[in-house]
Amino acid sequence: MKIINRRKTVFKGLLLLLLIASLLFYRDAMLEIWAGVKQVTAEELGISLMLATFAYTLEGLAIFSMMGAVIKDAKAGEGIFIAYVCEFYRLTTLGNGSGVAEIHYLHKSSTKREDIELGSATVLTMIQYMMKRIAVMALGLTGFLVLYQSDHTRGLCRQYLFFVTGGCLITAIIIAVFLLLSLSEKVAEGAGGVLDWLICKVPSRESNFRKWKEQINLLNQSGKSVLGQKKQMVKVVLIQTGKLLLFYAIPTYLLYGKTTLNISGCLFLMGLAYMLSGVIPAPSGAGSLEFVFLLFFTAFTDAKTAAPVILLFRFATWIFPAAVGGLLLCVHRIRST
Repeated sequence: MKIINRRKTVFKGLLLLLLIASLLFYRDAMLEIWAGVKQVTAEELGISLMLATFAYTLEGLAIFSMMGAVIKDAKAGEGIFIAYVCEFYRLTTLGNGSGVAEIHYLHKSSTKREDIELGSATVLTMIQYMMKRIAVMALGLTGFLVLYQSDHTRGLCRQYLFFVTGGCLITAIIIAVFLLLSLSEKVAEGAGGVLDWLICKVPSRESNFRKWKEQINLLNQSGKSVLGQKKQMVKVVLIQTGKLLLFYAIPTYLLYGKTTLNISGCLFLMGLAYMLSGVIPAPSGAGSLEFVFLLFFTAFTDAKTAAPVILLFRFATWIFPAAVGGLLLCVHRIRST
Protein backbone atom coordinates (compact mmCIF):
# COMPACT_ATOMS: atom_id res chain seq x y z
CA MET A 1 0.00 0.00 0.00
CA LYS A 2 2.87 2.37 0.83
CA ILE A 3 4.45 1.64 -2.56
CA ILE A 4 1.18 2.46 -4.35
CA ASN A 5 0.80 5.72 -2.41
CA ARG A 6 4.42 6.59 -3.15
CA ARG A 7 3.86 6.01 -6.88
CA LYS A 8 0.78 8.21 -6.82
CA THR A 9 2.73 10.96 -5.07
CA VAL A 10 5.51 10.72 -7.66
CA PHE A 11 2.95 10.81 -10.48
CA LYS A 12 1.29 13.92 -9.05
CA GLY A 13 4.69 15.59 -8.67
CA LEU A 14 5.66 14.82 -12.26
CA LEU A 15 2.28 16.05 -13.49
CA LEU A 16 2.75 19.32 -11.61
CA LEU A 17 6.25 19.74 -13.05
CA LEU A 18 4.93 19.11 -16.57
CA LEU A 19 2.21 21.70 -16.04
CA ILE A 20 4.68 24.32 -14.77
CA ALA A 21 7.11 23.59 -17.62
CA SER A 22 4.37 23.87 -20.25
CA LEU A 23 3.09 27.13 -18.78
CA LEU A 24 6.62 28.55 -18.92
CA PHE A 25 7.10 27.31 -22.48
CA TYR A 26 3.80 28.78 -23.67
CA ARG A 27 4.05 31.87 -21.49
CA ASP A 28 4.25 34.39 -24.35
CA ALA A 29 1.48 32.64 -26.32
CA MET A 30 -0.80 32.57 -23.29
CA LEU A 31 -0.19 36.24 -22.55
CA GLU A 32 -1.14 37.06 -26.14
CA ILE A 33 -4.25 34.88 -25.89
CA TRP A 34 -5.27 36.55 -22.62
CA ALA A 35 -4.83 39.97 -24.24
CA GLY A 36 -7.11 38.85 -27.06
CA VAL A 37 -9.72 37.47 -24.66
CA LYS A 38 -9.90 40.82 -22.86
CA GLN A 39 -10.89 42.50 -26.14
CA VAL A 40 -14.14 40.52 -26.55
CA THR A 41 -17.42 40.82 -24.67
CA ALA A 42 -18.58 38.42 -21.97
CA GLU A 43 -21.32 37.21 -24.32
CA GLU A 44 -18.82 36.42 -27.09
CA LEU A 45 -16.61 34.59 -24.63
CA GLY A 46 -19.53 32.60 -23.22
CA ILE A 47 -20.87 31.52 -26.62
CA SER A 48 -17.37 30.58 -27.81
CA LEU A 49 -16.83 28.38 -24.74
CA MET A 50 -20.28 26.85 -25.20
CA LEU A 51 -19.48 25.92 -28.83
CA ALA A 52 -16.13 24.49 -27.72
CA THR A 53 -17.86 22.43 -25.01
CA PHE A 54 -20.29 20.97 -27.54
CA ALA A 55 -17.36 20.27 -29.88
CA TYR A 56 -15.37 18.34 -27.26
CA THR A 57 -18.48 16.47 -26.26
CA LEU A 58 -18.66 15.28 -29.87
CA GLU A 59 -14.96 14.40 -29.72
CA GLY A 60 -15.75 12.26 -26.69
CA LEU A 61 -18.64 10.61 -28.55
CA ALA A 62 -16.28 9.85 -31.44
CA ILE A 63 -13.91 8.10 -29.01
CA PHE A 64 -16.92 6.31 -27.50
CA SER A 65 -17.92 5.13 -31.00
CA MET A 66 -14.38 3.85 -31.59
CA MET A 67 -14.57 1.94 -28.31
CA GLY A 68 -17.84 0.44 -29.51
CA ALA A 69 -15.98 -1.15 -32.43
CA VAL A 70 -14.14 -3.38 -29.94
CA ILE A 71 -16.45 -3.72 -26.91
CA LYS A 72 -20.23 -3.65 -26.59
CA ASP A 73 -20.71 -2.03 -23.18
CA ALA A 74 -18.64 1.13 -23.54
CA LYS A 75 -19.98 4.28 -21.88
CA ALA A 76 -20.25 7.71 -23.50
CA GLY A 77 -18.93 9.35 -20.33
CA GLU A 78 -15.66 7.44 -20.71
CA GLY A 79 -15.13 8.86 -24.18
CA ILE A 80 -15.88 12.42 -23.05
CA PHE A 81 -13.50 12.03 -20.08
CA ILE A 82 -10.74 10.79 -22.40
CA ALA A 83 -11.32 13.64 -24.88
CA TYR A 84 -10.78 16.34 -22.23
CA VAL A 85 -7.91 14.58 -20.44
CA CYS A 86 -6.10 14.20 -23.77
CA GLU A 87 -6.29 17.96 -24.23
CA PHE A 88 -4.70 18.43 -20.81
CA TYR A 89 -1.83 16.16 -21.80
CA ARG A 90 -1.58 17.84 -25.21
CA LEU A 91 -0.89 21.13 -23.43
CA THR A 92 1.44 19.80 -20.74
CA THR A 93 3.53 17.63 -23.10
CA LEU A 94 3.74 20.12 -25.99
CA GLY A 95 1.45 17.98 -28.11
CA ASN A 96 3.39 14.72 -27.75
CA GLY A 97 1.44 13.04 -24.96
CA SER A 98 -2.12 13.28 -26.24
CA GLY A 99 -2.05 10.02 -28.19
CA VAL A 100 -0.28 8.18 -25.38
CA ALA A 101 -2.89 9.46 -22.90
CA GLU A 102 -5.72 8.25 -25.13
CA ILE A 103 -4.13 4.79 -25.39
CA HIS A 104 -3.63 4.67 -21.61
CA TYR A 105 -7.17 5.66 -20.69
CA LEU A 106 -8.73 3.45 -23.35
CA HIS A 107 -6.75 0.57 -21.87
CA LYS A 108 -7.63 1.52 -18.30
CA SER A 109 -11.24 2.56 -18.89
CA SER A 110 -12.98 2.33 -15.53
CA THR A 111 -15.88 -0.09 -15.92
CA LYS A 112 -16.66 -3.51 -14.49
CA ARG A 113 -15.88 -5.20 -17.81
CA GLU A 114 -12.42 -6.29 -18.86
CA ASP A 115 -10.13 -3.52 -20.03
CA ILE A 116 -9.41 -2.96 -23.71
CA GLU A 117 -6.13 -4.66 -24.60
CA LEU A 118 -3.17 -2.32 -24.99
CA GLY A 119 -2.70 -3.30 -28.64
CA SER A 120 -6.37 -2.66 -29.40
CA ALA A 121 -6.21 0.69 -27.62
CA THR A 122 -3.22 1.69 -29.77
CA VAL A 123 -5.02 0.69 -32.96
CA LEU A 124 -8.20 2.53 -31.94
CA THR A 125 -6.20 5.69 -31.26
CA MET A 126 -4.44 5.53 -34.62
CA ILE A 127 -7.69 4.92 -36.50
CA GLN A 128 -9.42 7.69 -34.54
CA TYR A 129 -6.66 10.07 -35.67
CA MET A 130 -7.11 9.03 -39.31
CA MET A 131 -10.88 9.53 -39.16
CA LYS A 132 -10.18 13.02 -37.81
CA ARG A 133 -7.77 13.77 -40.66
CA ILE A 134 -10.33 12.56 -43.21
CA ALA A 135 -12.92 14.96 -41.77
CA VAL A 136 -10.41 17.86 -41.76
CA MET A 137 -9.43 17.24 -45.39
CA ALA A 138 -13.04 16.76 -46.54
CA LEU A 139 -14.17 20.07 -45.04
CA GLY A 140 -11.01 21.91 -46.13
CA LEU A 141 -11.25 20.69 -49.73
CA THR A 142 -14.99 21.38 -49.84
CA GLY A 143 -14.32 24.86 -48.54
CA PHE A 144 -11.71 25.49 -51.21
CA LEU A 145 -14.00 24.31 -54.03
CA VAL A 146 -16.92 26.42 -52.77
CA LEU A 147 -14.76 29.52 -52.28
CA TYR A 148 -13.24 29.12 -55.73
CA GLN A 149 -16.71 29.51 -57.25
CA SER A 150 -17.15 32.97 -55.75
CA ASP A 151 -15.68 36.04 -57.45
CA HIS A 152 -15.04 37.52 -54.01
CA THR A 153 -12.74 34.70 -52.83
CA ARG A 154 -11.45 33.20 -56.10
CA GLY A 155 -8.36 35.44 -56.10
CA LEU A 156 -7.26 34.17 -52.68
CA CYS A 157 -7.84 30.56 -53.75
CA ARG A 158 -5.73 31.04 -56.87
CA GLN A 159 -2.98 32.70 -54.85
CA TYR A 160 -2.65 29.71 -52.51
CA LEU A 161 -3.61 26.95 -54.97
CA PHE A 162 -0.14 25.37 -54.73
CA PHE A 163 -0.29 25.17 -50.92
CA VAL A 164 -3.85 23.85 -50.91
CA THR A 165 -2.89 21.17 -53.42
CA GLY A 166 0.18 20.29 -51.37
CA GLY A 167 -1.80 20.14 -48.12
CA CYS A 168 -4.46 17.89 -49.63
CA LEU A 169 -1.81 15.69 -51.24
CA ILE A 170 0.14 15.25 -48.00
CA THR A 171 -3.03 14.42 -46.05
CA ALA A 172 -4.25 12.02 -48.76
CA ILE A 173 -0.88 10.22 -48.82
CA ILE A 174 -0.91 9.82 -45.04
CA ILE A 175 -4.44 8.39 -45.12
CA ALA A 176 -3.65 6.09 -48.07
CA VAL A 177 -0.48 4.73 -46.42
CA PHE A 178 -2.36 4.19 -43.18
CA LEU A 179 -5.14 2.26 -44.92
CA LEU A 180 -2.66 0.14 -46.87
CA LEU A 181 -0.74 -0.72 -43.71
CA SER A 182 -4.04 -1.64 -42.03
CA LEU A 183 -5.53 -3.72 -44.81
CA SER A 184 -2.60 -5.24 -46.73
CA GLU A 185 -0.28 -7.80 -45.16
CA LYS A 186 2.20 -7.42 -48.04
CA VAL A 187 2.47 -3.66 -47.53
CA ALA A 188 2.90 -4.13 -43.76
CA GLU A 189 5.60 -6.76 -44.33
CA GLY A 190 7.32 -4.48 -46.84
CA ALA A 191 7.28 -1.59 -44.38
CA GLY A 192 8.69 -3.91 -41.70
CA GLY A 193 11.49 -4.93 -44.10
CA VAL A 194 12.35 -1.29 -44.74
CA LEU A 195 12.51 -0.64 -40.99
CA ASP A 196 14.78 -3.68 -40.50
CA TRP A 197 17.09 -2.25 -43.16
CA LEU A 198 17.07 1.13 -41.43
CA ILE A 199 17.93 -0.54 -38.12
CA CYS A 200 21.09 -1.93 -39.73
CA LYS A 201 21.97 1.34 -41.41
CA VAL A 202 21.10 3.70 -38.53
CA PRO A 203 21.62 1.71 -35.30
CA SER A 204 21.38 4.86 -33.18
CA ARG A 205 17.65 5.02 -34.00
CA GLU A 206 17.00 1.31 -33.49
CA SER A 207 14.53 1.77 -30.63
CA ASN A 208 12.40 4.17 -32.68
CA PHE A 209 12.37 1.91 -35.73
CA ARG A 210 11.44 -1.13 -33.64
CA LYS A 211 8.61 0.81 -32.03
CA TRP A 212 7.30 1.83 -35.46
CA LYS A 213 7.51 -1.76 -36.65
CA GLU A 214 5.55 -2.93 -33.62
CA GLN A 215 2.85 -0.32 -34.27
CA ILE A 216 2.60 -1.37 -37.92
CA ASN A 217 2.19 -5.01 -36.92
CA LEU A 218 -0.51 -4.07 -34.39
CA LEU A 219 -2.30 -1.97 -36.96
CA ASN A 220 -2.24 -4.74 -39.55
CA GLN A 221 -3.39 -7.38 -37.09
CA SER A 222 -6.30 -5.44 -35.56
CA GLY A 223 -7.01 -2.68 -38.07
CA LYS A 224 -8.95 -4.87 -40.48
CA SER A 225 -11.59 -5.85 -37.95
CA VAL A 226 -12.11 -2.24 -36.83
CA LEU A 227 -12.07 -0.67 -40.30
CA GLY A 228 -14.31 -3.49 -41.51
CA GLN A 229 -17.12 -2.01 -39.42
CA LYS A 230 -17.93 0.51 -42.14
CA LYS A 231 -21.05 1.98 -40.55
CA GLN A 232 -19.16 2.61 -37.33
CA MET A 233 -16.29 4.30 -39.20
CA VAL A 234 -18.69 6.50 -41.19
CA LYS A 235 -20.35 7.44 -37.92
CA VAL A 236 -16.99 8.47 -36.43
CA VAL A 237 -16.15 10.61 -39.49
CA LEU A 238 -19.56 12.31 -39.31
CA ILE A 239 -19.13 13.02 -35.59
CA GLN A 240 -15.68 14.47 -36.25
CA THR A 241 -17.16 16.60 -39.04
CA GLY A 242 -19.77 17.93 -36.62
CA LYS A 243 -17.05 18.73 -34.09
CA LEU A 244 -15.06 20.65 -36.70
CA LEU A 245 -18.10 22.62 -37.81
CA LEU A 246 -18.62 23.70 -34.19
CA PHE A 247 -14.95 24.74 -34.09
CA TYR A 248 -15.33 26.75 -37.30
CA ALA A 249 -18.54 28.30 -36.00
CA ILE A 250 -16.56 30.14 -33.30
CA PRO A 251 -14.67 32.56 -35.61
CA THR A 252 -17.71 32.70 -37.92
CA TYR A 253 -19.84 33.95 -35.03
CA LEU A 254 -17.18 36.38 -33.79
CA LEU A 255 -16.62 37.86 -37.27
CA TYR A 256 -20.30 38.16 -38.17
CA GLY A 257 -20.86 41.62 -39.61
CA LYS A 258 -17.16 42.50 -39.27
CA THR A 259 -15.90 41.05 -42.55
CA THR A 260 -16.81 41.18 -46.23
CA LEU A 261 -17.40 37.41 -46.15
CA ASN A 262 -20.87 35.97 -45.62
CA ILE A 263 -21.49 33.26 -42.99
CA SER A 264 -20.79 30.31 -45.32
CA GLY A 265 -17.70 32.02 -46.74
CA CYS A 266 -16.27 32.56 -43.26
CA LEU A 267 -17.07 28.97 -42.26
CA PHE A 268 -15.44 27.48 -45.36
CA LEU A 269 -12.40 29.75 -45.18
CA MET A 270 -11.84 28.67 -41.58
CA GLY A 271 -12.05 25.04 -42.72
CA LEU A 272 -9.42 25.71 -45.37
CA ALA A 273 -7.14 27.50 -42.88
CA TYR A 274 -7.53 24.70 -40.33
CA MET A 275 -6.62 22.07 -42.92
CA LEU A 276 -3.49 23.87 -44.12
CA SER A 277 -2.31 24.66 -40.57
CA GLY A 278 -2.29 20.92 -39.85
CA VAL A 279 0.66 20.34 -42.19
CA ILE A 280 2.82 23.02 -40.51
CA PRO A 281 4.84 21.45 -37.65
CA ALA A 282 4.44 23.26 -34.32
CA PRO A 283 4.19 22.18 -30.66
CA SER A 284 0.47 21.45 -29.97
CA GLY A 285 -0.26 23.23 -33.26
CA ALA A 286 0.43 26.54 -31.49
CA GLY A 287 1.30 29.33 -33.92
CA SER A 288 0.57 27.54 -37.21
CA LEU A 289 -3.18 28.13 -37.20
CA GLU A 290 -2.78 31.75 -36.09
CA PHE A 291 -0.39 32.37 -39.00
CA VAL A 292 -2.65 30.83 -41.66
CA PHE A 293 -5.81 32.36 -40.18
CA LEU A 294 -4.42 35.90 -40.24
CA LEU A 295 -2.95 35.33 -43.69
CA PHE A 296 -6.38 34.39 -45.09
CA PHE A 297 -8.81 36.50 -43.09
CA THR A 298 -6.93 39.82 -43.26
CA ALA A 299 -7.78 39.77 -46.98
CA PHE A 300 -11.41 40.34 -45.95
CA THR A 301 -11.09 42.31 -42.69
CA ASP A 302 -8.42 44.29 -40.84
CA ALA A 303 -5.82 42.68 -38.59
CA LYS A 304 -7.16 44.46 -35.47
CA THR A 305 -10.47 42.64 -35.95
CA ALA A 306 -9.03 39.24 -36.92
CA ALA A 307 -6.33 38.96 -34.24
CA PRO A 308 -8.60 38.83 -31.14
CA VAL A 309 -10.83 36.30 -32.93
CA ILE A 310 -8.10 33.72 -33.47
CA LEU A 311 -6.74 34.33 -29.98
CA LEU A 312 -10.16 33.69 -28.44
CA PHE A 313 -10.51 30.63 -30.68
CA ARG A 314 -7.24 29.31 -29.26
CA PHE A 315 -8.43 29.96 -25.72
CA ALA A 316 -11.73 28.16 -26.33
CA THR A 317 -10.28 25.15 -28.17
CA TRP A 318 -6.88 24.79 -26.47
CA ILE A 319 -6.57 26.30 -22.98
CA PHE A 320 -10.21 25.87 -21.87
CA PRO A 321 -10.51 22.11 -22.67
CA ALA A 322 -7.05 21.51 -21.18
CA ALA A 323 -8.18 23.19 -17.95
CA VAL A 324 -11.36 21.09 -17.90
CA GLY A 325 -9.28 17.98 -18.57
CA GLY A 326 -6.95 18.81 -15.69
CA LEU A 327 -9.91 19.29 -13.36
CA LEU A 328 -11.48 15.97 -14.45
CA LEU A 329 -8.13 14.23 -13.99
CA CYS A 330 -7.81 15.60 -10.43
CA VAL A 331 -11.33 14.42 -9.58
CA HIS A 332 -10.59 11.02 -11.08
CA ARG A 333 -7.38 10.70 -9.05
CA ILE A 334 -9.10 11.74 -5.83
CA ARG A 335 -11.88 9.19 -6.33
CA SER A 336 -9.41 6.41 -7.12
CA THR A 337 -7.40 6.96 -3.92
